Amino acid sequence: MPLAGDAPGPSARRLSDYLEAIVDMREYDVPYCHRFAIDTEARCGQWYTVKHAGGRCTLACRDDLLLRAEMRVCAFDIECTKLPLQFPNAAHDQVFMISYMVDGQGYLIINREIVSEDIAPFEYTPKPEFRGPFAIFNERDERALLRRFCEHMRALKPSIYVTYNGDFFDWPFLAERAERAGISLAAQLSVHVDKSGAATEARSRCVLHLDAFAWVRRDSYLPQGSQGLKAVTRVKLGYDPVEVDPEDMVRFAAEQPQRMAAYSVSDAVSTYYLYTTYVQPFIFSLCKVIPMSPDEVLRKGSGTLCEALLMVEAFRGNIVAPNKQVSPGDKFYNNRLLDSETYIGGHGARAAPPPPGARTWPPVL
Repeated sequence: MPLAGDAPGPSARRLSDYLEAIVDMREYDVPYCHRFAIDTEARCGQWYTVKHAGGRCTLACRDDLLLRAEMRVCAFDIECTKLPLQFPNAAHDQVFMISYMVDGQGYLIINREIVSEDIAPFEYTPKPEFRGPFAIFNERDERALLRRFCEHMRALKPSIYVTYNGDFFDWPFLAERAERAGISLAAQLSVHVDKSGAATEARSRCVLHLDAFAWVRRDSYLPQGSQGLKAVTRVKLGYDPVEVDPEDMVRFAAEQPQRMAAYSVSDAVSTYYLYTTYVQPFIFSLCKVIPMSPDEVLRKGSGTLCEALLMVEAFRGNIVAPNKQVSPGDKFYNNRLLDSETYIGGHGARAAPPPPGARTWPPVL
Protein backbone atom coordinates (compact mmCIF):
# COMPACT_ATOMS: atom_id res chain seq x y z
CA MET A 1 0.00 0.00 0.00
CA PRO A 2 1.59 3.35 -0.97
CA LEU A 3 2.27 5.81 1.80
CA ALA A 4 1.11 9.41 1.85
CA GLY A 5 3.20 11.37 -0.63
CA ASP A 6 4.11 8.40 -2.84
CA ALA A 7 3.47 8.80 -6.54
CA PRO A 8 0.55 6.67 -7.64
CA GLY A 9 1.55 3.76 -9.84
CA PRO A 10 -0.12 0.88 -11.59
CA SER A 11 0.26 -1.28 -8.49
CA ALA A 12 -1.42 1.27 -6.21
CA ARG A 13 -4.72 0.01 -4.84
CA ARG A 14 -7.74 2.08 -4.00
CA LEU A 15 -9.46 1.99 -0.64
CA SER A 16 -12.51 0.37 -2.21
CA ASP A 17 -10.33 -2.59 -3.23
CA TYR A 18 -9.49 -3.31 0.39
CA LEU A 19 -13.12 -2.92 1.45
CA GLU A 20 -14.05 -5.58 -1.10
CA ALA A 21 -11.71 -7.99 0.67
CA ILE A 22 -13.70 -7.71 3.94
CA VAL A 23 -15.96 -10.74 4.19
CA ASP A 24 -17.75 -9.88 7.48
CA MET A 25 -18.11 -7.14 10.08
CA ARG A 26 -18.84 -7.92 13.72
CA GLU A 27 -19.88 -5.74 16.67
CA TYR A 28 -19.90 -2.63 14.48
CA ASP A 29 -23.34 -1.60 15.77
CA VAL A 30 -22.47 -1.66 19.49
CA PRO A 31 -22.89 1.88 20.91
CA TYR A 32 -19.70 3.44 22.22
CA CYS A 33 -20.95 3.74 25.81
CA HIS A 34 -21.83 0.02 25.84
CA ARG A 35 -18.45 -0.86 24.33
CA PHE A 36 -16.63 1.22 26.94
CA ALA A 37 -18.54 -0.37 29.82
CA ILE A 38 -17.86 -3.88 28.49
CA ASP A 39 -14.16 -3.32 27.80
CA THR A 40 -13.38 -1.54 31.08
CA GLU A 41 -15.77 -3.55 33.32
CA ALA A 42 -17.27 -0.20 34.44
CA ARG A 43 -20.85 -0.33 35.70
CA CYS A 44 -23.31 2.30 36.84
CA GLY A 45 -24.45 1.95 40.43
CA GLN A 46 -21.02 0.97 41.79
CA TRP A 47 -18.35 2.97 43.61
CA TYR A 48 -14.94 3.56 42.02
CA THR A 49 -11.62 5.06 42.97
CA VAL A 50 -10.58 7.27 40.05
CA LYS A 51 -6.91 8.06 39.46
CA HIS A 52 -5.29 10.21 36.78
CA ALA A 53 -1.63 9.84 35.85
CA GLY A 54 0.32 10.33 32.66
CA GLY A 55 -2.71 11.49 30.72
CA ARG A 56 -4.70 8.33 31.55
CA CYS A 57 -7.60 7.72 33.93
CA THR A 58 -7.95 4.44 35.78
CA LEU A 59 -11.02 3.10 37.57
CA ALA A 60 -10.72 0.75 40.54
CA CYS A 61 -14.01 -0.76 41.71
CA ARG A 62 -14.72 -0.48 45.44
CA ASP A 63 -16.44 -3.77 46.22
CA ASP A 64 -16.44 -2.90 49.92
CA LEU A 65 -18.94 -0.04 49.40
CA LEU A 66 -22.44 -1.48 49.05
CA LEU A 67 -24.73 1.43 49.98
CA ARG A 68 -26.42 3.27 47.10
CA ALA A 69 -25.40 6.84 46.43
CA GLU A 70 -27.69 9.56 47.77
CA MET A 71 -28.92 11.11 44.54
CA ARG A 72 -31.30 14.07 44.45
CA VAL A 73 -34.55 12.86 42.92
CA CYS A 74 -37.27 15.10 41.48
CA ALA A 75 -40.59 13.42 40.65
CA PHE A 76 -43.06 15.73 38.92
CA ASP A 77 -46.46 15.74 37.26
CA ILE A 78 -48.34 18.39 35.28
CA GLU A 79 -52.03 19.27 34.93
CA CYS A 80 -53.32 20.83 31.71
CA THR A 81 -56.44 22.40 30.35
CA LYS A 82 -58.28 20.56 27.60
CA LEU A 83 -61.35 20.74 25.44
CA PRO A 84 -64.33 18.52 26.36
CA LEU A 85 -63.85 14.85 25.39
CA GLN A 86 -60.42 15.58 23.89
CA PHE A 87 -56.84 14.83 24.87
CA PRO A 88 -54.73 17.87 25.89
CA ASN A 89 -53.18 19.59 22.88
CA ALA A 90 -50.03 21.67 23.47
CA ALA A 91 -50.91 23.84 20.48
CA HIS A 92 -53.64 25.64 22.45
CA ASP A 93 -54.02 24.09 25.93
CA GLN A 94 -52.12 25.40 28.96
CA VAL A 95 -50.28 23.97 31.94
CA PHE A 96 -52.08 25.19 35.05
CA MET A 97 -50.34 23.11 37.77
CA ILE A 98 -46.93 21.53 38.20
CA SER A 99 -46.44 19.43 41.33
CA TYR A 100 -43.11 17.86 42.24
CA MET A 101 -41.27 16.27 45.13
CA VAL A 102 -37.52 16.62 45.73
CA ASP A 103 -35.98 14.50 48.48
CA GLY A 104 -39.30 14.17 50.31
CA GLN A 105 -40.25 17.87 50.11
CA GLY A 106 -43.18 18.77 47.88
CA TYR A 107 -43.78 21.87 45.76
CA LEU A 108 -46.79 23.02 43.76
CA ILE A 109 -46.76 25.80 41.16
CA ILE A 110 -50.14 27.37 40.33
CA ASN A 111 -51.17 29.19 37.16
CA ARG A 112 -53.56 31.83 38.52
CA GLU A 113 -54.82 32.59 35.04
CA ILE A 114 -56.70 29.26 35.23
CA VAL A 115 -56.93 28.57 38.98
CA SER A 116 -59.46 30.88 40.63
CA GLU A 117 -57.66 31.56 43.93
CA ASP A 118 -54.30 31.34 45.67
CA ILE A 119 -53.47 28.02 47.31
CA ALA A 120 -51.92 28.02 50.80
CA PRO A 121 -49.22 25.51 51.83
CA PHE A 122 -50.68 22.16 52.93
CA GLU A 123 -49.69 18.55 53.54
CA TYR A 124 -50.75 15.47 51.63
CA THR A 125 -49.68 12.35 53.56
CA PRO A 126 -51.70 9.30 52.47
CA LYS A 127 -49.73 6.95 54.78
CA PRO A 128 -47.34 7.71 57.66
CA GLU A 129 -44.38 6.41 55.64
CA PHE A 130 -45.31 8.53 52.59
CA ARG A 131 -45.10 12.09 53.90
CA GLY A 132 -45.89 14.98 51.58
CA PRO A 133 -45.48 18.55 52.89
CA PHE A 134 -46.05 20.99 50.02
CA ALA A 135 -44.87 24.55 49.55
CA ILE A 136 -46.86 26.63 47.05
CA PHE A 137 -45.88 29.12 44.32
CA ASN A 138 -48.85 31.12 43.01
CA GLU A 139 -47.85 32.56 39.62
CA ARG A 140 -49.82 35.00 37.50
CA ASP A 141 -49.87 33.00 34.23
CA GLU A 142 -48.44 29.99 32.41
CA ARG A 143 -45.23 31.74 31.33
CA ALA A 144 -44.46 32.69 34.93
CA LEU A 145 -45.25 29.13 36.01
CA LEU A 146 -42.79 27.66 33.50
CA ARG A 147 -40.10 30.18 34.44
CA ARG A 148 -40.54 29.37 38.13
CA PHE A 149 -40.21 25.64 37.41
CA CYS A 150 -37.02 26.09 35.39
CA GLU A 151 -35.47 28.46 37.93
CA HIS A 152 -36.29 26.16 40.83
CA MET A 153 -34.86 23.11 39.04
CA ARG A 154 -31.64 24.99 38.33
CA ALA A 155 -31.44 25.93 42.02
CA LEU A 156 -32.20 22.42 43.32
CA LYS A 157 -30.00 20.64 40.72
CA PRO A 158 -31.67 17.21 40.80
CA SER A 159 -29.66 14.23 39.58
CA ILE A 160 -32.72 12.28 38.42
CA TYR A 161 -36.05 13.40 36.96
CA VAL A 162 -38.86 10.91 37.50
CA THR A 163 -42.21 10.97 35.70
CA TYR A 164 -45.06 8.60 35.00
CA ASN A 165 -45.47 8.37 31.22
CA GLY A 166 -43.39 11.54 30.96
CA ASP A 167 -41.65 10.34 27.79
CA PHE A 168 -44.94 10.42 25.94
CA PHE A 169 -46.81 13.28 27.62
CA ASP A 170 -45.27 15.46 30.36
CA TRP A 171 -41.92 16.36 28.80
CA PRO A 172 -43.16 16.86 25.19
CA PHE A 173 -46.08 18.98 26.44
CA LEU A 174 -43.81 21.06 28.68
CA ALA A 175 -41.25 21.50 25.90
CA GLU A 176 -43.82 22.80 23.39
CA ARG A 177 -45.55 25.12 25.87
CA ALA A 178 -42.16 26.45 27.00
CA GLU A 179 -41.12 27.06 23.39
CA ARG A 180 -44.32 29.01 22.76
CA ALA A 181 -43.50 31.09 25.84
CA GLY A 182 -39.97 31.80 24.59
CA ILE A 183 -38.28 29.35 26.98
CA SER A 184 -35.97 26.53 25.89
CA LEU A 185 -35.96 23.45 28.12
CA ALA A 186 -32.77 22.32 26.41
CA ALA A 187 -31.03 25.56 27.43
CA GLN A 188 -32.63 25.83 30.88
CA LEU A 189 -32.63 22.19 32.04
CA SER A 190 -30.51 20.42 29.42
CA VAL A 191 -33.50 18.23 28.55
CA HIS A 192 -34.47 17.55 24.96
CA VAL A 193 -37.29 15.42 23.58
CA ASP A 194 -36.08 12.87 21.03
CA LYS A 195 -38.74 11.90 18.50
CA SER A 196 -36.39 10.33 15.94
CA GLY A 197 -36.81 6.71 17.09
CA ALA A 198 -39.80 4.43 17.32
CA ALA A 199 -40.83 5.98 20.65
CA THR A 200 -40.59 9.49 22.06
CA GLU A 201 -37.91 9.82 24.76
CA ALA A 202 -36.86 12.72 26.96
CA ARG A 203 -33.09 12.70 27.38
CA SER A 204 -30.44 14.88 28.99
CA ARG A 205 -26.65 15.09 28.82
CA CYS A 206 -26.18 15.63 32.54
CA VAL A 207 -29.38 14.44 34.29
CA LEU A 208 -31.16 11.08 34.17
CA HIS A 209 -34.81 10.88 33.22
CA LEU A 210 -36.42 7.67 34.45
CA ASP A 211 -40.03 7.08 33.42
CA ALA A 212 -41.64 4.88 36.08
CA PHE A 213 -44.26 3.77 33.56
CA ALA A 214 -41.55 1.83 31.69
CA TRP A 215 -40.85 -0.17 34.86
CA VAL A 216 -44.56 -0.86 35.37
CA ARG A 217 -44.98 -2.15 31.81
CA ARG A 218 -41.93 -4.43 31.86
CA ASP A 219 -41.27 -5.45 35.45
CA SER A 220 -44.36 -4.96 37.65
CA TYR A 221 -46.27 -8.02 36.36
CA LEU A 222 -49.48 -6.01 36.44
CA PRO A 223 -52.06 -6.64 33.69
CA GLN A 224 -52.34 -4.01 30.99
CA GLY A 225 -55.65 -2.72 32.32
CA SER A 226 -54.08 -2.01 35.73
CA GLN A 227 -51.03 -0.02 34.66
CA GLY A 228 -52.43 3.47 35.22
CA LEU A 229 -50.86 5.49 38.03
CA LYS A 230 -53.95 5.27 40.24
CA ALA A 231 -54.24 1.49 39.91
CA VAL A 232 -50.49 1.00 40.45
CA THR A 233 -50.66 3.18 43.57
CA ARG A 234 -53.37 0.97 45.07
CA VAL A 235 -51.53 -2.27 44.33
CA LYS A 236 -47.90 -1.27 45.00
CA LEU A 237 -48.20 1.49 47.62
CA GLY A 238 -51.36 0.26 49.35
CA TYR A 239 -53.59 3.33 49.51
CA ASP A 240 -56.35 5.01 47.49
CA PRO A 241 -55.13 8.20 45.75
CA VAL A 242 -57.23 11.27 45.08
CA GLU A 243 -59.19 10.91 41.84
CA VAL A 244 -60.82 13.51 39.61
CA ASP A 245 -62.54 12.86 36.29
CA PRO A 246 -60.48 14.43 33.47
CA GLU A 247 -63.60 16.19 32.19
CA ASP A 248 -63.98 17.99 35.55
CA MET A 249 -60.39 19.24 36.00
CA VAL A 250 -60.76 22.65 34.37
CA ARG A 251 -64.08 23.25 36.15
CA PHE A 252 -62.59 22.23 39.50
CA ALA A 253 -59.65 24.59 38.94
CA ALA A 254 -62.18 27.42 38.89
CA GLU A 255 -64.79 26.11 41.37
CA GLN A 256 -62.84 23.81 43.74
CA PRO A 257 -59.17 24.82 43.45
CA GLN A 258 -58.17 23.19 46.76
CA ARG A 259 -59.51 19.81 45.63
CA MET A 260 -57.73 20.18 42.31
CA ALA A 261 -54.49 21.03 44.12
CA ALA A 262 -54.83 17.89 46.27
CA TYR A 263 -55.33 15.82 43.12
CA SER A 264 -52.25 17.30 41.47
CA VAL A 265 -49.92 16.71 44.41
CA SER A 266 -51.27 13.17 44.90
CA ASP A 267 -49.81 12.22 41.51
CA ALA A 268 -46.42 13.65 42.45
CA VAL A 269 -46.46 11.78 45.78
CA SER A 270 -47.43 8.50 44.06
CA THR A 271 -44.72 8.87 41.41
CA TYR A 272 -42.02 9.79 43.94
CA TYR A 273 -42.66 6.93 46.37
CA LEU A 274 -43.28 4.40 43.60
CA TYR A 275 -39.83 5.28 42.25
CA THR A 276 -37.97 5.30 45.57
CA THR A 277 -39.66 2.10 46.79
CA TYR A 278 -39.49 -0.04 43.65
CA VAL A 279 -37.89 1.48 40.57
CA GLN A 280 -34.61 2.87 41.93
CA PRO A 281 -33.49 -0.25 43.86
CA PHE A 282 -34.40 -2.49 40.93
CA ILE A 283 -32.83 -0.46 38.14
CA PHE A 284 -29.57 0.40 39.90
CA SER A 285 -29.16 -3.22 41.01
CA LEU A 286 -29.41 -4.27 37.36
CA CYS A 287 -26.92 -1.56 36.43
CA LYS A 288 -24.27 -3.27 38.55
CA VAL A 289 -24.18 -6.20 36.11
CA ILE A 290 -25.54 -4.80 32.81
CA PRO A 291 -23.16 -2.52 30.85
CA MET A 292 -25.72 0.22 30.18
CA SER A 293 -26.78 3.52 31.68
CA PRO A 294 -29.79 3.47 34.05
CA ASP A 295 -32.19 5.07 31.56
CA GLU A 296 -31.36 2.41 28.95
CA VAL A 297 -31.63 -0.42 31.48
CA LEU A 298 -35.10 0.93 32.26
CA ARG A 299 -36.25 1.38 28.66
CA LYS A 300 -34.73 -1.61 26.85
CA GLY A 301 -36.53 -4.92 26.50
CA SER A 302 -35.51 -7.97 28.49
CA GLY A 303 -34.05 -9.60 25.35
CA THR A 304 -31.70 -6.67 24.80
CA LEU A 305 -30.57 -6.80 28.45
CA CYS A 306 -29.84 -10.53 28.16
CA GLU A 307 -27.91 -9.87 24.95
CA ALA A 308 -25.77 -7.29 26.79
CA LEU A 309 -24.94 -9.85 29.49
CA LEU A 310 -23.96 -12.39 26.82
CA MET A 311 -21.68 -9.82 25.17
CA VAL A 312 -19.93 -9.29 28.53
CA GLU A 313 -19.26 -13.02 28.81
CA ALA A 314 -18.16 -13.16 25.16
CA PHE A 315 -15.65 -10.37 25.77
CA ARG A 316 -14.27 -12.14 28.85
CA GLY A 317 -13.87 -15.31 26.79
CA ASN A 318 -12.30 -13.46 23.83
CA ILE A 319 -15.23 -14.43 21.61
CA VAL A 320 -16.51 -12.18 18.84
CA ALA A 321 -20.27 -11.78 19.21
CA PRO A 322 -22.37 -12.70 16.15
CA ASN A 323 -24.42 -10.08 14.38
CA LYS A 324 -28.13 -9.75 14.99
CA GLN A 325 -30.48 -11.65 12.71
CA VAL A 326 -32.33 -9.16 10.52
CA SER A 327 -35.39 -10.47 8.71
CA PRO A 328 -36.07 -9.08 5.23
CA GLY A 329 -38.87 -6.57 4.99
CA ASP A 330 -42.28 -7.29 3.53
CA LYS A 331 -42.76 -6.71 -0.19
CA PHE A 332 -45.85 -5.26 -1.83
CA TYR A 333 -47.22 -5.10 -5.36
CA ASN A 334 -50.02 -2.68 -6.18
CA ASN A 335 -50.51 -2.09 -2.44
CA ARG A 336 -50.94 -5.83 -1.81
CA LEU A 337 -48.69 -7.93 0.41
CA LEU A 338 -46.71 -10.54 -1.54
CA ASP A 339 -46.78 -14.03 -0.03
CA SER A 340 -44.02 -15.20 -2.38
CA GLU A 341 -42.11 -13.70 -5.28
CA THR A 342 -40.98 -15.50 -8.43
CA TYR A 343 -38.95 -14.02 -11.27
CA ILE A 344 -39.88 -14.87 -14.86
CA GLY A 345 -37.68 -13.69 -17.69
CA GLY A 346 -38.79 -10.88 -19.97
CA HIS A 347 -40.81 -11.53 -23.10
CA GLY A 348 -40.85 -9.66 -26.34
CA ALA A 349 -44.62 -9.37 -26.54
CA ARG A 350 -46.97 -8.16 -23.87
CA ALA A 351 -49.21 -10.86 -22.41
CA ALA A 352 -52.79 -10.75 -23.64
CA PRO A 353 -55.49 -9.85 -21.12
CA PRO A 354 -57.60 -12.74 -19.76
CA PRO A 355 -60.82 -13.48 -21.62
CA PRO A 356 -64.07 -12.12 -20.19
CA GLY A 357 -65.34 -14.16 -17.26
CA ALA A 358 -61.96 -15.77 -16.50
CA ARG A 359 -60.99 -15.95 -12.79
CA THR A 360 -57.80 -14.13 -11.80
CA TRP A 361 -55.70 -14.16 -8.63
CA PRO A 362 -55.42 -11.97 -6.76
CA PRO A 363 -58.96 -10.82 -7.56
CA VAL A 364 -59.35 -7.38 -9.11
CA LEU A 365 -61.22 -5.07 -6.67
